[in-house]
Amino acid sequence: MEFVKFNTYLTGLIHKNSFKKQFVFNLTELVRSGVQDPLDEEKHIKTKGLIHRYPDRVVLTVTNRCFAYCRFCFRKNNWKNFSGFELDGAINYLKNKKHVREVLISGGDPFTLSDKQIDDILFQLSNLNNIEVIRIGTRVFTSNPKRIKKETVDILKKHKSLWLAIHINHPDEITKEFKKAVDLIANSGIPIVSQTVLLKGINDDHRILKKLFYTLVKLRIKPYYLFGCDQALGNEKFRVPIEKSLDIMRKLRGNISGLCMPSYAFDLPNGGGKIILEPQNILERKKNIYRIKNFEGKEFVYNDI
Repeated sequence: MEFVKFNTYLTGLIHKNSFKKQFVFNLTELVRSGVQDPLDEEKHIKTKGLIHRYPDRVVLTVTNRCFAYCRFCFRKNNWKNFSGFELDGAINYLKNKKHVREVLISGGDPFTLSDKQIDDILFQLSNLNNIEVIRIGTRVFTSNPKRIKKETVDILKKHKSLWLAIHINHPDEITKEFKKAVDLIANSGIPIVSQTVLLKGINDDHRILKKLFYTLVKLRIKPYYLFGCDQALGNEKFRVPIEKSLDIMRKLRGNISGLCMPSYAFDLPNGGGKIILEPQNILERKKNIYRIKNFEGKEFVYNDI
């Protein structure tokens, strides 16, 4: 029933290009540049579903089911090889990794699981003394917002230091149903951050992103990451050059508040990990004297200590 509701919701919006281009197959995807596993995640799988790439945090891929199979998903080529998720194995691994303090529950979409399954995962993670923060990464607000019910929120708010990280790419994805679901979460005290993928022909315009980030902050969602599209097979049509991406960041930086600004990041090939880039504002340095350009393109001299 969940997927019937999702189809009714998303197909009601699919006539908009901002939706259609994200979810409907296009022949240009047959240009097979890129790699099968652009983040090289398979190298870092420790138990079924658990990926440990960074020192203090892990990813739990609890399902390969999703409410919306985005055409640019960096895991889209891996689902045939998904071997499942074993909670007991993940818990045993984390018990022996005291330096791990944060868990990102991902997928697929964790909200394709039942409330009971989500509660069980959160309960067992919350009982680990070393786990201080739990994040759930989800597309549910933009593809099946009616999945978020009061009963779901009552389960989520029981657990310690829980954050939701929502995927949203365009202002068109903010509907009445989206706002209702967000209100349920935000009113419960659970913080929400967003991540947006920069996509050619969909949102690669600072004016579109400015509207999106303004609206998210108004709804009590902190824009967290603006991601460069990963180099998965078939993703070439979606990718925005780094120079244009930085130009978009430059135009945003001086025109919206820091609260509305995400970090621009992308993943390096061959498992190099996430890197954050910013437009370069330091033009020259001579000892403690800097020549710096501001967001308006004006140059200033700054005397450092």
